[in-house]
Amino acid sequence: MRKRMMLLMFCVLMLCAAGAQAAGVTLKTFTPFADMDFAAQGYMDLITQWEEETGNMVEDYSGVQDDMFFQTLGEMLEAGEADVVVLPLGSGLTENELVTAGELLSGGALPGAKVFSSMTEGRQALLAPVRLNWEALYVNTDVLEAHGLAVPQTFEQLLSACMVLGQNGVLPIANALCEWPEIMLDCAALSGAPQAQYGQGASLDGAKSVLTMLAQVGAFGSDPWNMTDMDAEQAFLSGRAAMRIDADGLAQMIDAARHDSVQVVSLPAVDGQARTAVVGTPGFGVAITRSCWQDDARTEAALSFVGKLLSSQAVVSPAGGKLGESIAQLTANAQDMTGLLYDMNPDGFDAWAEGVVASLMAL
Repeated sequence: MRKRMMLLMFCVLMLCAAGAQAAGVTLKTFTPFADMDFAAQGYMDLITQWEEETGNMVEDYSGVQDDMFFQTLGEMLEAGEADVVVLPLGSGLTENELVTAGELLSGGALPGAKVFSSMTEGRQALLAPVRLNWEALYVNTDVLEAHGLAVPQTFEQLLSACMVLGQNGVLPIANALCEWPEIMLDCAALSGAPQAQYGQGASLDGAKSVLTMLAQVGAFGSDPWNMTDMDAEQAFLSGRAAMRIDADGLAQMIDAARHDSVQVVSLPAVDGQARTAVVGTPGFGVAITRSCWQDDARTEAALSFVGKLLSSQAVVSPAGGKLGESIAQLTANAQDMTGLLYDMNPDGFDAWAEGVVASLMAL
């Protein structure tokens, strides 16, 4: 009788242990992927999939990163309850609250993560980049294909494509020159000079050279001075123009029906050498909290969750199809971010830009 009772108690204990194991760990997460953010639904789908795969749970506090968001986060950090956070650079948190990205990478805990030097601000990097604010060349691939052209991989191919398109009555690059966009200068500066010289005088001269060569082959159309940039944008979005230099926000404006007909690539470099940085600035980065790091079970779950987050195209790109794939590839291949020319030289930027415009008008 006693043996039977002991066996029954053992079975109950095993069932309780199995039930506890099945319950898994509950992670408390803070991200901006909610409300009107393009990744809101994709992020919720990611959470559901991860919960099903691991048996763990997520208690999510995602929302607009306003005062209430940061107040709640601060209170939970102080109580040791927050686990995973996705924040912009300069959030005010330090390595007292967050495990540095360097610690995660040096231990091999997150093999898919990386750290950009542009995210350190002279200190240890706290955040591994999740989303970038980039600038690049958008390409309507169907327009190129209709004229026997492929996506330009070199600057010579870009010039050649512009000439062919212009000769066939197609606007090659839909950017207005009368409303001077800084984005064109940023991309041209990296194209026209070695990456290490970006933002210096050599890259400014290089940008002028790049835009001059493009203007000389009619890349911006026969009369880019009398086109508004809104008209230029619509020409690209409607598929009437072949290419456009713009920022990541344009991807959200492209109709879903055209997602397989558009790609983004870095503006090809004049010297033919690969550029490992992407023009732009870090958007959001992810970190694991110190309190989470002190608990082995929470740490294991957090690392698994962050790994899935870093590999999620839904968080990186607002688009699907080949457009989304090209955006994910652009950001995944980036080894760093260049920054923006205006941020590097706010006092002298306008005068320099006006000089470039004047030189192009004189062509």
